[in-house]
Amino acid sequence: MRRYELVGRRDIRLRTEVAVPGPGPLEVLVRVRACTVCNRSDLAYFHYHGLREHCSQGCFGHEVAGVVEATGAGVSRVVPGQRVFVRTPLTTGYADFALAREIAVGVLPDSVPFEQGAILQLLPLAVHATRGVRLGDRVVIVGQGPVGQLALRVAVARGAAEVVAVDLDDWRLERSAAAGADAVRRVDGGSGQLASVGADFDVAIDAVGTPTTLNACVGLVRQNGLVVMLGTHHIDTRVSVDLVTWERKGLRVHSSAEPLDTARAEALAVAERLAHRRPDALRLPDLLTHTYPLEELPKAMEQLSASSALYPDAESAPYDGPPRETLKVAIVP
Repeated sequence: MRRYELVGRRDIRLRTEVAVPGPGPLEVLVRVRACTVCNRSDLAYFHYHGLREHCSQGCFGHEVAGVVEATGAGVSRVVPGQRVFVRTPLTTGYADFALAREIAVGVLPDSVPFEQGAILQLLPLAVHATRGVRLGDRVVIVGQGPVGQLALRVAVARGAAEVVAVDLDDWRLERSAAAGADAVRRVDGGSGQLASVGADFDVAIDAVGTPTTLNACVGLVRQNGLVVMLGTHHIDTRVSVDLVTWERKGLRVHSSAEPLDTARAEALAVAERLAHRRPDALRLPDLLTHTYPLEELPKAMEQLSASSALYPDAESAPYDGPPRETLKVAIVP
């Protein structure tokens, strides 16, 4: 089979004669029909491989949709021939086949194309991140990339009374408004404009993952409010916070990570139900903006790399925001 491998910083290579892996116990082999590029993890691994330890350890190409090819011993939730999406595979999805644990595999509705289905990898993450949103809450989401957009959709579904979407890009905010945001705010990314977004929100979600956006969320929530770390801190891995402010506000905090298999299974089950019963509310077509064949993965990486989010907070970036009119890019074997 064909498979891309990340072998060094900004160095990906297509292998054409790789053996197809066999599924072990409780594992599923998926024939990949689409793999979307993660705007945060994949790009960070690509640009910081060898410079950040975790960027050499994560799965490069982990947003997969396809058809079950084979199952290992003990697998009972899916069968060969079934359409699926994968939360996080064991092997890269930039290939003809990918392995995944059964617990990471969700059933994909027939009505959802594979290119859009791969985006559903983010849905359990958004479900878990918004678990603290309660009926009637005021919620602000800083960052309207793909995962921030899905967090917006889930927060609305959870019954938030007000959801404010914040981003650098007007084009993305137009999609946020169409997806149910009560208000949108375009900012320049600086702490001053972020602070002017509002105050006394019940929940503030950092869907970017920078020191500036995390600390801005601290300022936006009310006393005893909830701060959610949804954007992964791949670039600035160490973040300084004012603990006196946290103490005075009595803030609560949680991340979007699913530390246990029970949490992963619960979030995936909710994501499956939403995908099957409320696909229109997810507005997946709004998120998929480009599709490339497998051989053109380098072109996709180049397009998505035109982003200020790939640079440390303290450095001047050559870009003033995200790639123009781009959200999710799908790679199709």
